[in-house]
Amino acid sequence: MGIGPHRPIKDIEAHLRRGELQLATAIAKDFRREHNRPIPIGIALLFLPVVLSQRPEDYDHWACRWLARWLTETPKPTAEQAADLACGLDELKLEPTAITAVKTAAGVR
Repeated sequence: MGIGPHRPIKDIEAHLRRGELQLATAIAKDFRREHNRPIPIGIALLFLPVVLSQRPEDYDHWACRWLARWLTETPKPTAEQAADLACGLDELKLEPTAITAVKTAAGVR
């Protein structure tokens, strides 16, 4: 039995569940280089709770980058949607389970 197929998105998710931010970031960078596109926006969102727990001083920067990306990738985003997401990302600082509400508001899995 050999090594199974390489599934970078699954690897990123697993590393993030274990709090391995550096490994997940490295795989995401490799994915972007190899596929000429970033990881899916829903997976990118999963980085935020880990960044918050390990590098809280960097959270706002990461959250704003994620929101900017969401705005550019979403067809016809509204100001209300953006405001709701911004509030959800801010709420995530106080309540990590708010990630579910942000996913729902963003329309990502």
